Amino acid sequence: MLDDTKAIAAKDIVNQADTVYTLNRAYIIITDSSMSYTFSNMIDALNILYDAGWEVDGMTTVEFAMQVIMRNTNYKRKNSG
Repeated sequence: MLDDTKAIAAKDIVNQADTVYTLNRAYIIITDSSMSYTFSNMIDALNILYDAGWEVDGMTTVEFAMQVIMRNTNYKRKNSG
């Protein structure tokens, strides 16, 4: 099960692709690292999330690490009260 209360490793999304449908937040952060700058897990994770209705909202890289913030286009705010 993926924990959307903290940053999620791209490899965890790739390894548990079906569980992306259990993510309930409006935004999540995906992280990946790659010594060769291929970020293959990130690319695969982004494709999985895109197919589930998520869109990239921002991206940053620092040396060998990448972080992506994703926006859930299917998010509906729950009534509070």
